[in-house]
Amino acid sequence: MPIRLHTFVSYARHVSNSSALICQFIAYHLSPLLVYLAYFLILDVLGFVALVVLKPSNHEYNHRYIDMFFLSTSAVTVTGLATIRMEDLSSSQIVVLTLLMFLGSEMFLSLLGLLLESNKQSKHHPGNHGVISVTNCEQSQLEEAFPQGSSTNSTDIKKSCLDYLGFVVLAYMMIILITGSLSVFMYIDHVSSARDVLTRKSINKALFSVSVTVSSFTNGGLFPTNESMAVFSSNKGLLLLLTCQILAGSTLFPVFLRLVIWSLRSLAKAEETDFMMNNTRAVGFIHLLPNMQTAFLAATEVALAATAVMLLCCLNWGSAVFAGLTSLQKITNALFMAVNARQAGENSIDCSLVAPAALVLFMVMMYTPASTVFFSLSKDDKQSSPEHSNRTRKGNSFLKMTALSPLALNVVVVMLVCITERRSLFTDPLNFSTFNMIFEVISAYGNVGLSTGYSCSRMLQLHPEQNGTVCYDKPYSFSGWWSDQGKLVLVLVMLYGRLKGFRKHTS
Repeated sequence: MPIRLHTFVSYARHVSNSSALICQFIAYHLSPLLVYLAYFLILDVLGFVALVVLKPSNHEYNHRYIDMFFLSTSAVTVTGLATIRMEDLSSSQIVVLTLLMFLGSEMFLSLLGLLLESNKQSKHHPGNHGVISVTNCEQSQLEEAFPQGSSTNSTDIKKSCLDYLGFVVLAYMMIILITGSLSVFMYIDHVSSARDVLTRKSINKALFSVSVTVSSFTNGGLFPTNESMAVFSSNKGLLLLLTCQILAGSTLFPVFLRLVIWSLRSLAKAEETDFMMNNTRAVGFIHLLPNMQTAFLAATEVALAATAVMLLCCLNWGSAVFAGLTSLQKITNALFMAVNARQAGENSIDCSLVAPAALVLFMVMMYTPASTVFFSLSKDDKQSSPEHSNRTRKGNSFLKMTALSPLALNVVVVMLVCITERRSLFTDPLNFSTFNMIFEVISAYGNVGLSTGYSCSRMLQLHPEQNGTVCYDKPYSFSGWWSDQGKLVLVLVMLYGRLKGFRKHTS
């Protein structure tokens, strides 16, 4: 018996070591695009299988494989488009979607990237006899930041910074998720109007609190309610709570990260914090930006949000969009929608009723990457060597040559979905308008999830003779009314949209 146990332990250790070597080979030797693609595809397939195996809460609902695959892809790519009624799903299926949104989020992938890079820096570089390998550019920055005689070895500073940054990002993520979930739970528990909604829909308060917090922080956009946040449009406090979580997990994350490191530098007096604040390029974390670039990013977000709020309020103040809301509730909903148009895609109003000019602005905001700034500086961080300058110019030239690629891709996709939905375009042009098709495609490409939905009343305007036929306004995305071929096209678009930023990790 002891011999068998020893054999089993040896075999398990061998399998563990082999698995670790395989993971290291994949992470260090394959193209980042292939690694990202394999990661999302594996998660997507596992999520699809879990959603299919688990039983929905509505026993009369017969799920279709294409809808489950679409929903799994939407969660993994943190897009937020849904082709089914979310309330038909069981609590276990909501847990699966919440987990998929977390594992597919930019925050979690950034943390994984930090851990892998730190482990990579720990490996001995051939010919360096145990010294960490850095580029000439990084070495010059390290020597300038830590001159000879400093208490910290300059060759170890990058790994130390990566370890420190990994801890900061992990703590930041856990604190926001925990405090956010508790805040949402306490709000629902103390505000009767919000609590009554969940009671009427038979949704567990704790599950809802965790799910919406993860969805908002990861910009996933999938809620346990059919109407997303529209059913809570009068709850100003809840909308503001989720707005802060959305900003903390998306466009303003670099701003908050720099504020956290600045605070830690004042408290801990560590050399790592000084180096990270002054040498962001040498650290190599894409969300840690120089001072001025961080300020410009914050200014860009404020400017876009303010523009969207003013346009929404000016064009829709007295319309059905804000029907039944007070002035303060209207402004809060406008701010919530302005923030969600960048990333999260949670809606508190009916987008189909919004003025076309505001929808066009939403479309531009969905298409614009979260890292976009109005201005940039050529020299803000400590500058690198001529070698890096040449490499930067070459990279900019390449980006200029490929600048039309995303636009061309979206044009091709719009043409494809117009072909797959040509029958609906002909018979129901008010719902299946070209503008609505473009809006849905841009939303999928930007991994946002805003949708104009579908209205039976618009269909009956053109076909009053079908007034006696059964047509229900179903509370899910416009793509839920598309054909299976059109849904598959959007699945590919969501995956491509989630991978479009992989060059940032290799630049």
